[in-house]
Amino acid sequence: MLRKFALLGVKSARDPAMWRVIHMKTTFGPNGPAWKLCTHAVDGSQDQLVDISIVYFANDELLQYVAHRSSQLKWLEFVSRYRGLPWNWTQALRKFPMLQELNLYKIKISEEAIETAGHCCPMLKTVKVNQESCKFFHGGTDEKSLMFRNGTAKAIGENLHELRHLELIGNNMTNIGLQAILDGCCHLESLDLRQCLYIDLKGDMGKNVQKMLNV
Repeated sequence: MLRKFALLGVKSARDPAMWRVIHMKTTFGPNGPAWKLCTHAVDGSQDQLVDISIVYFANDELLQYVAHRSSQLKWLEFVSRYRGLPWNWTQALRKFPMLQELNLYKIKISEEAIETAGHCCPMLKTVKVNQESCKFFHGGTDEKSLMFRNGTAKAIGENLHELRHLELIGNNMTNIGLQAILDGCCHLESLDLRQCLYIDLKGDMGKNVQKMLNV
């Protein structure tokens, strides 16, 4: 009887439908044992993977591995333990034409990659690019500094016009970036700006946000 159950388990593991959803979390970081297990699971999906969540051992190498084997992916969540790791989101997002939700934490995404998402991910409705807030951030107010601080927000406003839900927790943008989002993302139903310490919602800006979200 045990042998029969074992054989059934092996057959089930070989069924691609068993690997359509992959959620993994570990404290070992990138390139640990979970990394190899994850790649085996992705291979087992045989391009039927639709939902993947990788917490604490995500890196660009794994992202590219998933991208080249998961053209049906709809939900992607990557959480990094370390800030500043290099990521080639531009290349990866070209491989996700079915993507509906992108959830990133402690991971940078370039303006070029956001533009790529606007062109290559027409079904994208939810974006979360969240960071730990920096209370001691001393970003400048000169033109160059403001362009840098508002780059992500402006790229979203200029390229992701079909968004319904947006989170930018801990972003260092100013009202310039927020206005770009309000101007470009006319279908927003929710906007989470917690710990965005450099936004001032007094006066007209606060009223504009409430009007946009029908609050």
